[in-house]
Amino acid sequence: MIASKNTYLALAGLTLFFILSCSKTSTVYSKYYYFEKQEWSSKDTAKFRVDIIDTTSICDVNIKIRHGELYSFSNLYVFLTTIYPDKSQKTDTIECILANSKGEWYGSGLGDLYDITLPIKKNVRFSKSGVYQFYFVQAMRQDPLLNISEFGFEIIRVSKNK
Repeated sequence: MIASKNTYLALAGLTLFFILSCSKTSTVYSKYYYFEKQEWSSKDTAKFRVDIIDTTSICDVNIKIRHGELYSFSNLYVFLTTIYPDKSQKTDTIECILANSKGEWYGSGLGDLYDITLPIKKNVRFSKSGVYQFYFVQAMRQDPLLNISEFGFEIIRVSKNK
């Protein structure tokens, strides 16, 4: 009985190892910008600088928001300015929906903090290698914006082209 139990555990562990190692997703970049006193001033820019080398992979681009339970709004507007390796730039306005119409937070909570990951671009291929800069500024009418503790940015490789 013990041998079959050990065999079962070994097979389960091996299966888990293969599932995790065969995953096609991997993190290219992930970082958080922290706000003192959980206040995001409109003068405070969350800056992320990413050196892209791989121009063949397909990636998802996400933002990550950590906010307090007492955050006053169900959404968050941000201005995103992207500066490309050739120094050209583009500015977009992004609305981040954080709660449903009943005021229930979409993110997962621990204590009085909630974390949410929101996709802003899916299946992106970076056409040029080099340094990309991503600047986020809060675009809400309240300034400073209270109960925002961190704002994150991540690029996840979802598949590798051959």
